[in-house]
Amino acid sequence: MKIMNKENLYATDCIRTFTGLYMNVFEPTTEMICIEDIAHSLSLQCRFSGHLSEFYSVAEHSILCAGYVKYDSKLAALLHDASEAYMLDIPSPIKRRLPNYKAIEDKLMQCIAEKFVFEYPLTKDIKKVDEIILKTEWNELMLNANRNNQFSCYSSKQAEIIFLRTFNQLKK
Repeated sequence: MKIMNKENLYATDCIRTFTGLYMNVFEPTTEMICIEDIAHSLSLQCRFSGHLSEFYSVAEHSILCAGYVKYDSKLAALLHDASEAYMLDIPSPIKRRLPNYKAIEDKLMQCIAEKFVFEYPLTKDIKKVDEIILKTEWNELMLNANRNNQFSCYSSKQAEIIFLRTFNQLKK
């Protein structure tokens, strides 16, 4: 379902998504959210603002997180960074200096959680796994230390396909 009847480059407070929906991150609704948009966008965003020696997407990070939590937390883990599909993967040191970012992100994540039926705020186990994987990514991908091939570094298309496949398996 399209939110606006005509295409508009300058839609107030909105971005146009891959599927043609218009997303207002300041006033999100569940109708504005589409899993294909989330998968597509996250698969094209490189972790660490792209400052890696090879492409490694937010989508692959999310897939990995989902693999390390108990079954009833897997969907939330897969979608823990879903807001970044609409707000981008802004590095934490910068994000902390943007005064309203967290409130906007939380409102959007609450809407995403409502759409896909998972708990938000995220549970401690998801936050812990996310932090462990972040530190591993930092050491292995950013610093190229002790690389153990834990990261596949999928192409964006591979990451999108695997993200959607994982989502569909979890929603059965």
